[in-house]
Amino acid sequence: MEKRLSEANDLREAEKYGDSAKVYTECLIDLIKNGDQTGLIHCLGGQSLIYKILIRSNNSPIYHQLTLSFAKGALDVAESNLINLDGRVVAIAYRCYGDALLMDDKPQAALPYFEKAFSITTAGIPEKGNLKAHIGGIKYLLGEKELGKNIIEEALADIRTGDPSVGAYRTWETGCLNGLAKIYAIENNPNKATDTIKLSLEIATDHNLPIRKREAEEILEKISSGKIDFSI
Repeated sequence: MEKRLSEANDLREAEKYGDSAKVYTECLIDLIKNGDQTGLIHCLGGQSLIYKILIRSNNSPIYHQLTLSFAKGALDVAESNLINLDGRVVAIAYRCYGDALLMDDKPQAALPYFEKAFSITTAGIPEKGNLKAHIGGIKYLLGEKELGKNIIEEALADIRTGDPSVGAYRTWETGCLNGLAKIYAIENNPNKATDTIKLSLEIATDHNLPIRKREAEEILEKISSGKIDFSI
């Protein structure tokens, strides 16, 4: 099952969303049958992320509903099985639901889920750094701008303690860099913003991260044209 879930994840990251959703759905049926709660959280969270990504190109209310519904499913599984699940797995469910709330423009509601995820996870420093980056981004959105930016910069350093050959770490690193580039641009530091986003683009290109690559290209285009109407 782990191999099939990994396949679904890889298909999503390769932007083959229909194929990814198909594999996730096949996994979901078997996971429900077998009562595999850990697998269900990974599966439901992965499906939620498919539709969250698709919102960027088509702001369909159906994609919004699916993002929230799958994430809520992961959260419900986690909260119903807290005694039996590892902290890292529960944290994945909290983070997933927090992500969905962010997509739904509810940063205040999302923050406690990321904070719970950070406090409960048994993951290593790089993965905790990814959670920390989200916390920093939300704090920036909610008005604690200097604190939020500092937290994201700390998170980037944490993520970089990981193995640079591992794709997940590079995905987290480029996500952090993309967020910082937008903040630097908003704060009228175009040179630092440009350097940061160019580094992100280089990493995404070298490590075959098409979703992050496109994000970086779009951010670079905006920065180059003097636009700062970014969502953090």
